[in-house]
Amino acid sequence: MANAVRDLFEDNGVPAMIRSFQIPSYDGLAQVMRPVWGEVLVAEENVALAKELLDAFLAADAGEPGKDE
Repeated sequence: MANAVRDLFEDNGVPAMIRSFQIPSYDGLAQVMRPVWGEVLVAEENVALAKELLDAFLAADAGEPGKDE
């Protein structure tokens, strides 16, 4: 999902990057210590627009047929 969110932001003029928390040589140990894969980062001046885009994206995704509520 991080790639989709980054692409959503960039397609709407918000530069973004993904920071992974994974450590390849530890084979998933990082997820035990921090139970998330990573994060999508945007510049502080773009946070409000990024939040609007993300909220709309998640709302649309939740409304798709076949999705669990």
